[in-house]
Amino acid sequence: MKGEIYPKTMSFSWLKKQKKTIQNGFDTQGMSLIEILIVVAILAILGVLMLGSFNRQISKAKDAQRKDDLEDLRVAFEDYYNDNQCYPDLEMLDNCGGTDLQPYLNEIPCDPQDQLSYVGFSLYGDFCDGYRVLTQIANIQDPGIEDVGCSAVTGCGYADVSYNYGIAMGDIITSPLWDQVAGPTPAPTATAAPTPTLEPGAWVISPDGACYHYTFDYLPTAGCPDTYISYDECFAVSGCTNSCTEDDVPLVLRCER
Repeated sequence: MKGEIYPKTMSFSWLKKQKKTIQNGFDTQGMSLIEILIVVAILAILGVLMLGSFNRQISKAKDAQRKDDLEDLRVAFEDYYNDNQCYPDLEMLDNCGGTDLQPYLNEIPCDPQDQLSYVGFSLYGDFCDGYRVLTQIANIQDPGIEDVGCSAVTGCGYADVSYNYGIAMGDIITSPLWDQVAGPTPAPTATAAPTPTLEPGAWVISPDGACYHYTFDYLPTAGCPDTYISYDECFAVSGCTNSCTEDDVPLVLRCER
């Protein structure tokens, strides 16, 4: 047949030659495993960078929304004051999403991150004297933080220093004269447990065979019949020597509850 590319008779040697040609073509044109891994690594790095950039943009958008929310509240409060010669009761901030400020503001804003209310304060406990509203700006490098009189480190004079941006009328934003009336209250600061005082007879062998000071939840009510003046004495009585550990204490010497 005219234009036929195969020989009329395909010998074994011809097939072998064709197979070798195909293999050589694959070897020279394909990608090695190392090249594939490099490509995958580059794509992974680009993905991480893109994700980080996306998250930063989301964070900036939320910060911008927080600033807009507080500016809307400022305008509404001032309009309210013009009509009533007093600022509104900021307890209404706790009803974020509500219509308590209509017609001055259609809806009381919520924080875009957690949908919680913004923190509101009155001056001297009197809403007519002034107000303060605080929020948390995620970008601590935002120059707006210092522009309003707050600090990225110490906040705005509030117990929770993460509240680093806000609006205020009647006194400076960091004044100690603000009384909180709305919003989440700051979590109490955890106090460190006092260091137990070592007293005579204060060491006991616990049910697991270890030696503990009695203030470490192993009071005599734990069932240990004896106490010892020092850890070393307790450890020695437990059956160990300097060459063993507390895990080696014989079961017969462990106290029982």
